[in-house]
Amino acid sequence: MTSEERAWFLIARSVSGDITPLEAEELDHILAAHPELKAEYDQLMRLRLDAPVAPSFDERQALERGLHKLEHALVNEDRSMERLLFNHEPEPLHSRYPKWWMAAASIVALFAVAAIMMHYLKNQTINHTQQQLATTYGKRIHTVLPDGTSVWLNAGSTIKYADNLVVNGKREVTLNGEAYFDVKHDTVQPFIVHAGKMSVVVLGTAFNVRAYPGDTYMETTLIRGKVQIINENKPAQNIVLYPNEKVVLATHSELTQKLKLAVKTVAPADSMSTEKITLPDEAITETGWVNNKLSFKNENFTDLSQQLERWYNVQITFDNDTYITKEFTGTFKNQSIDEVMSALQIIEPFHYKLKNNQIHIW
Repeated sequence: MTSEERAWFLIARSVSGDITPLEAEELDHILAAHPELKAEYDQLMRLRLDAPVAPSFDERQALERGLHKLEHALVNEDRSMERLLFNHEPEPLHSRYPKWWMAAASIVALFAVAAIMMHYLKNQTINHTQQQLATTYGKRIHTVLPDGTSVWLNAGSTIKYADNLVVNGKREVTLNGEAYFDVKHDTVQPFIVHAGKMSVVVLGTAFNVRAYPGDTYMETTLIRGKVQIINENKPAQNIVLYPNEKVVLATHSELTQKLKLAVKTVAPADSMSTEKITLPDEAITETGWVNNKLSFKNENFTDLSQQLERWYNVQITFDNDTYITKEFTGTFKNQSIDEVMSALQIIEPFHYKLKNNQIHIW
């Protein structure tokens, strides 16, 4: 197998969602060394998530068949082609060609359909009326989207979506800020949250996304179900989250952390068994705000000050750098900003002055 064949094999594996972590790392190195190949790969990944549905029924069917064949060739054939390529297991000559041609046909089908879809992507203009929900600092709201998905929007946050939510067979929203989603289950139309450099793809689940533009990090915390995180900086290394896990992405670097939550939730096992809205466990720091609790854990004062500004609609200024890196942990509910600042002073002996929603710290 040539290096080019190997590269396209890994790309096919990644597009089909069956790539292993080791293969994903290899693909990242290949794409970093070949920008022109990365451009084609990025187009295919965008096609999987963002390409418009072609107006022709036959073309839609062709796309589905191409993806279906690719996934079955690489996933459901007992990984026989992978064993042939990498472990060099001897196979009868008559059995080799069908597997090669099945994979080749699948890949050709995928790229042929991709070319058709990219043609429509470049030459069609699709107009969708955009809806927007926004909160100001000091305010939080709850709403229900057109598909029945419940959304809690934290202070200083915005979500945008098409008027009926569904575009090209997908339910998509764009988030700036923080929101908790309890997604209505739908196996046909996936729910995608675009937030900064990450996208969260789900079918039906409950999770929290924090992606404020000015913060040093963004994160997704899963409460129930299963989600896939796509990081645009590492498109070949998608991250799957399970209940009580979260992923943290640094805003200005490629640093990524996957963490296990210390507190378990008590959400019902079957979200479809009741129409009653279920809030997350308020003991979890990441989602405490949904229950109107201001929670933070090992938060440095700089990041915490941004959270306090949004929560209380104040402006915080550090008159010197003495305390900006100090870390704080706490939980507050129905307490004023003055009470919170006084409580924080017990942890660190800083001084502050509050006047007309302006806070100076030294």
